[in-house]
Amino acid sequence: MKLTLKKRKPIVYISLVIYSLLSLFIILEACLPGGFSDIQSNFFAKIGAAIVNLFNGPQTPKSISPLSIGDISDSSYLGKDNNGYSNIASGTTSLISIPINYPVKKNNYDVYNHQYSLEYISGNKDNYNLVLSSREINETTYVIDMRIVANEVDNQLYQINVKIADTLTYECKFNIVDLIEPSSYECRINKTTLKIGETTSITTKLTDINNKDDRYLRRYIDERKLNRSSSNPDIASIDEYGVIHALSNGTTTITYGKYSYDINVTNEYINKPISNSLSLRISEDSNSYPSLLDYDYVFEDGNDSNDYSVLVYGDFLNNELEDQSLSFRLDDELSAKLAPYKYDEEGFPIYHDDLGKSCIRVCGYRKKTNINLYCYSNADNGVYSVLPLETSEALPSSMTINYQDTVNKYVNEQIVIKGEFEPKNVNNKNINVTVDKEDYVSILNNGSSSVTLTGLKVGTVKVTVSSLANNSLKQEFTLKLTAKEAINDDNYSDFHSFIRKATGHFLLFLVTAVFGFIFFYTFFDDPKATWLAIVLSLCFGLIIAGISELIQAFIKTRVGSFKDVGIDFFGYFVGTFITLGVIALIKLIKKKKEKKK
Repeated sequence: MKLTLKKRKPIVYISLVIYSLLSLFIILEACLPGGFSDIQSNFFAKIGAAIVNLFNGPQTPKSISPLSIGDISDSSYLGKDNNGYSNIASGTTSLISIPINYPVKKNNYDVYNHQYSLEYISGNKDNYNLVLSSREINETTYVIDMRIVANEVDNQLYQINVKIADTLTYECKFNIVDLIEPSSYECRINKTTLKIGETTSITTKLTDINNKDDRYLRRYIDERKLNRSSSNPDIASIDEYGVIHALSNGTTTITYGKYSYDINVTNEYINKPISNSLSLRISEDSNSYPSLLDYDYVFEDGNDSNDYSVLVYGDFLNNELEDQSLSFRLDDELSAKLAPYKYDEEGFPIYHDDLGKSCIRVCGYRKKTNINLYCYSNADNGVYSVLPLETSEALPSSMTINYQDTVNKYVNEQIVIKGEFEPKNVNNKNINVTVDKEDYVSILNNGSSSVTLTGLKVGTVKVTVSSLANNSLKQEFTLKLTAKEAINDDNYSDFHSFIRKATGHFLLFLVTAVFGFIFFYTFFDDPKATWLAIVLSLCFGLIIAGISELIQAFIKTRVGSFKDVGIDFFGYFVGTFITLGVIALIKLIKKKKEKKK
């Protein structure tokens, strides 16, 4: 091969100009900030998406059933029985969460089947209430929450089956049991020296290894089950509520659970209250009546205790009595629950206000009914007073739903609608959903706390959500249903990224390689120099790719990477050998034509 200064063919200069312009464009494009680069790649991606959707048309979604049930989360504090079934304490709510696992979607327009239904298998369902709701954890995990509210203790096994998408069934078996004896607690006595007729109380703070505090544990634990005794009950006795009564002069040892106290009773007497001298009154700062679920919120951080309880005081006619301590009792502990005035810094309950006046908080609990609050004088249980109360149901005063204004969804895509209510102790959080075009949307689990809508047809639907507890609370939104296209909002970013790499890197370098190889091949114009043309063209392609990515490393909002250098060079490599193949094919065709002649 011998280079000469002979005049080159026009193709040499034409390919050189185009090759130079394309190389210059690549270098200049690398100097642009990321925003400008995104604009141009987004322009091509929009065109590409329109073309793909034009030929593919709307996609027909496929319903995907779940694969398996994950690890069950069970909040039952009393644990399991010997068979592994949950023990749910009477008067408490246990949350059982069922995570449902789905496969990764192969096509983004397919939909997961989140339908579920309930079957009562065994046990008297009047002994408990059941509330179901659902929520999405991530794309492939969906959770069904069952809240079981136990009302009556019954020696039978309860079973509920939850059927998910007609392919999976979760068997929930549980027992409703009575409250248990405390296993971990601390006690504190008010005083150990008493006069005859005087009383003192042992205050208990409940604790457990899971760091649950006193106000939580009182749902599950009955302090009256603690063993209690006196070494000499003629001197002082202790009742089932932890009240010690001084009876005669002397010393005795009081045992209360794992604690023991030496009580000294002097030979002095106190004046006992007279009959009908005790009255009850509701604090002016309290609600008139306790509401259901008050106990759940009375000591929650940020809440005013008076908003979620009725504070009741006991007053004696004679304010100079030495022992004005009181004991409060309810005739139905599932209708309401007693709570202290507050808790001290150590977590012990306090049953008197800041002025030392005996008081108790009455909190609505699980049942709506009439109840009686009994108040006894500790010094003389024959002196007592009764306050009739009625537990009411807190009605929602405001409602916010998790969908507002216009909602864009695809046909067959499911929407879970829930309501958030004020005040917090609203018991009935169920909602009713109606639509103006019933054949466009199917409604599942209507009348529950989470209602599922499934789009059936393309169109616009007006959705109305109302509270079942307060029909005046209504909210509306517009549901716009469209058919999911091959390239849509879910996968457009991936498509955009593909177009960016395919056009901005691979295809651009492929086209540049075509003119680069033509220039080097025609420049030498010698079949023996073909491999030299290939090597030179590839070297220049690698240099251009490296320079463009190196520049991007110094440009704000852009990043240079070896991966992109590889994509660039691969496009250049493919373009080079495509061009070589085309040239070889053209030569072969010419040779055959000449041979025929």
